[in-house]
Amino acid sequence: MDIYSKRLPSIKQLQYFIAVCEEMSFTRAAKKLGMSQPPLTTQIKILEETLQSTLFLRNSHNITLTQEGEILKSQVSQLLNDLCSIVNSTKSISIKKVMIGTTKTLNFDYIPYFKLFLSKFSEHAEIYQHNYISKELLRELQQGNIDFAIVSDYPNRTFTENSLLIYQESMTLVLPANHRCNKQENIDLNDLTDLPLFWFKQHLNPFFYEQCENVFNLLDKPIIRRAELADNLSMLLEVALGKGMMLLPQSMAQAKVDGVSYKKLNPHQDKKLKINIYLVWRKNLKITASNQAIIDFFTQVKP
Repeated sequence: MDIYSKRLPSIKQLQYFIAVCEEMSFTRAAKKLGMSQPPLTTQIKILEETLQSTLFLRNSHNITLTQEGEILKSQVSQLLNDLCSIVNSTKSISIKKVMIGTTKTLNFDYIPYFKLFLSKFSEHAEIYQHNYISKELLRELQQGNIDFAIVSDYPNRTFTENSLLIYQESMTLVLPANHRCNKQENIDLNDLTDLPLFWFKQHLNPFFYEQCENVFNLLDKPIIRRAELADNLSMLLEVALGKGMMLLPQSMAQAKVDGVSYKKLNPHQDKKLKINIYLVWRKNLKITASNQAIIDFFTQVKP
C-alpha cells in the first residue's frame, strides 16, 4: 500500500481512535471531541474495517484495547504528535515577517513609492520600531536585528553588504511667508543669503553634509548657519518669525504652520541636493521567497 492509497484511514479517524483510547469510553470520548456518540462509533467501525483489525473489545460495561489496538495506539500517537510539530513549525515560518529598518531622515508615509511597497508587502514585512538614523540602522543590520535597512547615508560600502539605489528625495526650502522670494516658483539659494540656515552637525550624516557643502561653496555669498533646534516644529516657529530658513526632505515638509511657506529649489540646485536612498542587506542574508520579492520590487518598480 502506498501513501496515495484510498484505503488509508483519515487523520480525523485516527484522532477519534486516540480519544477513545485516552477515555476508554465512547461516551466520554464523544464529549471530549464535541460530537455525539453514534457518529464516533461509526467512524471507529470504519477504521477497523479499513485496517481489517479489531481494535477494541466491548461489553455492556466497559471496553478494552486489543493487542492490535495497543500497537496502533503507540504508532498513531507518535504520528499525530509529529504532525502537530510540522504544523506549528510551518506556522511559525509563515508568521515570521521580514524586518526592515527605515531611516528617520524621511517620512515614508508621505512617499507614494514606499506606501505602494508597504501595501504590497504588509503580510510579509514589518517596519523596525526604532527611530534610528542611517548609521544606527546599519549597525542593527550587521548585528542581525533587521533583514534590510533603507538608509540615506551609505558612503562606506563594505564587502559584507549588498546595496541598491532605490529612490532620490528632493529637498524643500522652508521660508518665512513674508519673504520677498515667496513670489518665485523655484528659488535660487543665491537669493537667500540674508537668512540664516538651520543646519545639522556633520557627524549625523557626513555623506549628505559633504554633498550640500559642495553646493553651498559655489554660491555667490556664504550661507550663515544656525544650529538645529531640538525638533522641526521649534525651527518652523522660528522661521515663521523671520529668524531663519530650513532645508527639509520633501516628505518631512508636511506640517501646516502659519507664517511658513514651502518652496522648490531651482532645477540645477535641486538635482545636486537630492538625497540618495539605498536598500542595504547583508551578503549572508538567507534569500527566502519574501526577501527575494522585496529585492525584486525595488529593482523593477521605479518611483
